[in-house]
Amino acid sequence: MNCLICRQPITEVITWNSLFTLSSRNIEPQICRQCNEKLEPITGEQCRICSRPFSKLEPKFRKQDLCNDCFNWEHNPEWQGLLTQNISVFHYNNFLKDLLAQFKFRGDHELVNIFTEPIQTKFKQTFDQKKPTIIIPVPLSIERQYERGFNQAQSLASLLSQQPIEEILERSHTEKQSKKNRSERLLTASPFHLKPDINPAQYKSKNLLIIDDIYTTGTTLRQIAKVLQPLSPNSIKSLTLARS
Repeated sequence: MNCLICRQPITEVITWNSLFTLSSRNIEPQICRQCNEKLEPITGEQCRICSRPFSKLEPKFRKQDLCNDCFNWEHNPEWQGLLTQNISVFHYNNFLKDLLAQFKFRGDHELVNIFTEPIQTKFKQTFDQKKPTIIIPVPLSIERQYERGFNQAQSLASLLSQQPIEEILERSHTEKQSKKNRSERLLTASPFHLKPDINPAQYKSKNLLIIDDIYTTGTTLRQIAKVLQPLSPNSIKSLTLARS
């Protein structure tokens, strides 16, 4: 089998640990060891809400167990407490940035398979498996999905297929968030709304998990959490592939 990124043959180094791990997960490696080492998993002490690693943050931008951004979000009455927690898997380094650009904008959908094991492992490590979690992918507008051919958040959500995945949100067509700076994102009116046929009673006291590819400012996830809040869920969390 060839690496999905560099297309070189995958020659996995077999250890006793990997033998037991592979047999238990039954997932074949999708990328070679060299490419895998270019991905940077987020580890160590992190912001309690957004997963920003404190090792990459100057101390003056930290307020106890929160980064300065989340501290400001939580001290704004409009946004306080909406997003319980975001969990991110990787640092948004240059390698992952190029990889996601190839995945999202150049239509290489097969690359989503690279993230099967990291997404599933992070989910199992972080979320209580005894409590059902409803997966909600961040929607694209009809125009954007037609342009790309698929919704990257829905593709990532599909990696958690053992959980119920419900596309209960719609999105109006707006300029790409990636083209806006932080201030512009914060001032943009929310493009998200619930689909008209949603029964709110189905989500009362449930755990909702928003899936997206990148956490940047947290604006998108909090806009969605604000739309979901009237459903009276038990919690609203998010799982993102990368933290920029």
